Formats: sequence, C-alpha cells, structure tokens
Amino acid sequence: MTGLQSVLDPAGAGGASIAALWWAMFGMGTLVFLGVVIALFLAVRRREGTELHTRAGDRLDTPDDRRARRFVIGAVAASLAVLLVTFTLSLFTSRATAALAEDGAPEIEVTGIQWWWDIRYLDSDPSRVVRVANELHLPAGRSVRIKLRSRDVIHSFWVPSIAGKLDVMPGRENELWVRATVPGTYRGQCAEFCGLQHAKMSLMVVVHTPADYEKWLAAELQPASPPASALAVTGETVFMRNPCSACHAIRGTDAYGQAGPDLTHLGRRLSLAAGELPNTAANRAAWITAPQEVKPGAHMPDVGLDPTELEALLAYLDGLK
Repeated sequence: MTGLQSVLDPAGAGGASIAALWWAMFGMGTLVFLGVVIALFLAVRRREGTELHTRAGDRLDTPDDRRARRFVIGAVAASLAVLLVTFTLSLFTSRATAALAEDGAPEIEVTGIQWWWDIRYLDSDPSRVVRVANELHLPAGRSVRIKLRSRDVIHSFWVPSIAGKLDVMPGRENELWVRATVPGTYRGQCAEFCGLQHAKMSLMVVVHTPADYEKWLAAELQPASPPASALAVTGETVFMRNPCSACHAIRGTDAYGQAGPDLTHLGRRLSLAAGELPNTAANRAAWITAPQEVKPGAHMPDVGLDPTELEALLAYLDGLK
C-alpha cells in the first residue's frame, strides 16, 4: 500500500509547523552557502592579484589586514545570528506542537512490536475499546493524544505529513499530540532501526471527516461477522483448532490471542504484514502459507495447512469485514 509521506506536504497542524521550520532553515542555509561561495571566489581573485612581501616578525596592520579582520568578525557575528534565529524558530515550533493538547481529546495507544504496530482506541468503558493493527484512523480537525509504548526494543513513531517523530521506548510511555487537518491516506513508519524487518514496519494513517470517523469507530466496535457460507463455517473451525487463535483475537468468538494483530475486521484493512502487502485474498494466502518469504524474521509461523483447510480459512477471513 502507498500513501502520502512527505514532511514538505503537511496534512496536520504539527506537520505544518515542522514544514515551516524546514523551509526557514533551508532558506537560511542557502543564503549561508551562497555567502561562503562568494567570499571564497573574491578571496581567490584577490590572492591571484596580490604579492605578499612580509618578513618574519613583521606586524600585519595594513588596510587589507584590517579589512580581513572586519570580514572575519562580521562572518562570526552572522554565524551566531543564524544559529540564534534557528534556535528561536525551533522553540516556537516546539511550542506550537505542544499547544495541540486539549481536554477531552480522544486517546489512542500505539505499541511498537517487532515488526508491526498494535493500536488501541481507548475509552473509559472497556467494552468500547477498539483494537486494530497497522492502521491509525484520525478525525480531521481534532487533537488526538497518542500514547506510545514498546513491547520489545526501541522503535520510533513517525508520520511525516501529520507530525514529528517520537521514540517508542520499552518500559516507558511517551506522549504525542497530533491534529490532522486534511482527510486522506498517509504513510507512517518506524524511524529507529529495530531489527531485521525495520524497513518493513510501516503503518497507514487514514484521516476522516468527523462524521466518517464516528461511522468507522461504530463499525469497529461491532463483533466479527458470523460465517456467511458453509465453507466459511469450516474456515472458522480451522482457525480455532490451529495456532491462529492462540496468537490472534476475533471479537465475538473464542479467539482471545494477544501476541498478534486483532483480526476482527481484517477484511476492511488496507494492508497486511505492516504495510508490506495490499490486503487481497491472494496476498492473505501468501502471508499464511509462506510468511518467512514475505517478511523474513517475522514471528508469524507457517501453520502447515493443507489446500482444503487453506481455502476454508481464506473464505472465513474474507468475511471479517
């Protein structure tokens, strides 16, 4: 799956502040670079037309020497000014991103795991907690508090178009406030090397209008759809009798596994294996039968299904919408 992933095309309040800081630093860096190039060019030309007649111990206090000293002092002062302006702009950007916090905002818990993202939409009523994997859904125009945790190693949560990056630490909860502004689909990723499949630990961020977000959340709160065909009924039995149910949960069934992603509404998701594959029937078959070929080192095992069992299981998973 693809989605917009660019810090220079922001779709969130935090992303816009960071993009503005980037452009300001780019502009100042360009001016400094041009100044250095011009100074170097003038110095080379002047040296080519000047002969030095100095002896050891002579005091260099000619008009040229004084001009050179003034130039060096000016260059140092300009460098300090650039650093001060950059520091000040960085402070304002930090304050702007921190100002996104607001009372009563939705809370989402994102846990980094080698190599996928476990996402829970929190609620004071435990029965209204929604758990999904590798997809972050946000309401446009509203601040959201994201609690970041890690189950194993250090990860880093980064959705360039929406907000800045923040480390995800084992044994510690970090907090990131985001406010998406433009509905659409955006790509995020782990930005801290976390092992073999670090490069394939992405997530999709879907920004909805407020009304569509409420519809999505209401649909996610529903239990899994019951099997709609005899083949799907057989597939549910295959799922429950194999290690699948030990790792995965499906609300409304006896599958309560927490080691892997919740599959309650798998059929509606955009991707599989943390963004590695589009969510199609063929790719679900490939992921189930040969997970180490799709994502070497992943903790998803090959459960050794025969073709008949696989066909039934795929029919059952396809109905989880």
